[in-house]
Amino acid sequence: MSKSMLTFYEDSAVDVEDYNDAETELLDKVVTNTTDNIYAWKLGDSLSSEQAGALLSRYSRTALTGRRLYLKEFLPNKDRGKDFFEAWLVDYGDDSIQETAGGIPMSCEFISNVAVKELEDSRFGSYIEKSTRYVSFDKKLNNGDYMFYKDPQIMSSKYGDNYLSLMRSLFDSYVKYTEPMSKFIKESNPIDSQKFTIGTNIVTISEMNNELEEKLGVTAQDLQKSYDNAIKANALDFMRDYLPMSILTHVGVSMNGRSYENSIIRMLSSPLYECNFIGKRMHSELSKIIPSLLKRTMEKHGNAQKDFITVSRDESSKAVEHLTHDIPVKEDRDLIKLVEYTGRGTKDPDFAAETDILSVIIYKSGKGYSLSQSREIAQSMSKGYKDLLISKYVGERKNRRHKPGRAFENVFYTFDSCCRIGIYRDLHRHRIGTQERQRFTVKHGYNMREQFKEIGIHDDYSTKMAEVTDLYNKIAATMPYQAQYVVTFGFNIRWYYTFNARQLFHFAELRTGPGGHPDYRDLTQKMYIEASKVHPSITKHMNFINMEKKQLGRLESEIRIVQKKKDLQKKMDSKPA
Repeated sequence: MSKSMLTFYEDSAVDVEDYNDAETELLDKVVTNTTDNIYAWKLGDSLSSEQAGALLSRYSRTALTGRRLYLKEFLPNKDRGKDFFEAWLVDYGDDSIQETAGGIPMSCEFISNVAVKELEDSRFGSYIEKSTRYVSFDKKLNNGDYMFYKDPQIMSSKYGDNYLSLMRSLFDSYVKYTEPMSKFIKESNPIDSQKFTIGTNIVTISEMNNELEEKLGVTAQDLQKSYDNAIKANALDFMRDYLPMSILTHVGVSMNGRSYENSIIRMLSSPLYECNFIGKRMHSELSKIIPSLLKRTMEKHGNAQKDFITVSRDESSKAVEHLTHDIPVKEDRDLIKLVEYTGRGTKDPDFAAETDILSVIIYKSGKGYSLSQSREIAQSMSKGYKDLLISKYVGERKNRRHKPGRAFENVFYTFDSCCRIGIYRDLHRHRIGTQERQRFTVKHGYNMREQFKEIGIHDDYSTKMAEVTDLYNKIAATMPYQAQYVVTFGFNIRWYYTFNARQLFHFAELRTGPGGHPDYRDLTQKMYIEASKVHPSITKHMNFINMEKKQLGRLESEIRIVQKKKDLQKKMDSKPA
């Protein structure tokens, strides 16, 4: 018998999962330990890269740990990974899960959202995190407490008891009001009024009969389940405003050795105990698999890099505080603002953007022109020829994956946002661009949801957020980094994002999709509108922007998920026993 322990800090651990002797023996072949919440996966005969990638991908929609998932779903079926990717990637194009296979897989379980954001700041890595819209965070640990992180500095301070009380109170409200929120959404969007899109067919549940079910490959029961899942996702989307950044989650990680070294050093450089602990545990577990690749992380090279990051962060913070101490903060809480872009300050920004793109097209495909001459040619072209050449270069886009080439990387945008932390969490995963956030604070307030007023919980929410604000301010006076654990997803955060036009195609067309969270869909739609004001010749080629406002946007996605699961089950059933 082995016990997997969640260690908050030294001498503070909670038993989170038990494995009998037979399970422990099986797990020892595929994981580096069965006793800790941080562990790496051993690739080999018992676990292929394909299996590991599929297993990490499952984190987003399950409350199970990775080891329990392996025992339940992957050990009994050696083709589980292959079937998973064929159903969800090949047939339906869920691209992000493809990133989880091919690297060195690792699981970081029961870690806070503050730590997850630190971990996911490493650009060259792939991450799959337990979702707040598919998995309810109402479960408790084996010690009977809700799943939130207990920082040792907070717990040893005079605010320790206040912290415990407030965290438990926030979870109590989250659990108590999720069902009333679901009921309200159902009453506002009754199933009989819903139109279900199945392929090229649009049907209502009342129209379903045996003949139609056979033709479409789905049943009325499938539509009911899709509807129920969409209701649940929508309710959890709203209720996550109660969840604190201390909430514990699971994240699957896939990186190469160099990226892991960088990530571990970053975690060790953090001012937070939790991040330091995770960094040490990652190094310890990965050293059992790739010891030579991480050897220097804890030696001269790694220590020098860690010191450089720490001193640079601390000294620059002190300098900024000294130089700006008498400058008040202007009240500016725009959801999204385009602050820099190609051609800003010129008479015609669109002309500047076109010129930058056309110059590279001519440079690459011309007779061997220099970049300067290519630019001169582009500037001299008529508007009609410019549009023609850009259209030819973009090509006939039949889906959002048909993105224009690298010439579009020469046009850029910088957006400044003041939005819910929940939105930032969802969009943070787009790490190829340049983004930076401020600390998670209560300084920028929160926006009361209309739905909270509709179901009569606005007073409770206001009271809870006032308590969050009060405790945050008290802790932040001496522990500004630790105070982040108190802040809830509903508070606003400032962050900026700089990316090029090619990235904007991918970002905007993906994040305005009807299945996305309504909050980030709204923000992304506004980004597209702002970009279109300055560069209409560029954004007109974004053919797959969705500007609809839909409450149950997940409905179509949930139907496709039902179809995926059915296809996956058929493949499994068709295999010889």
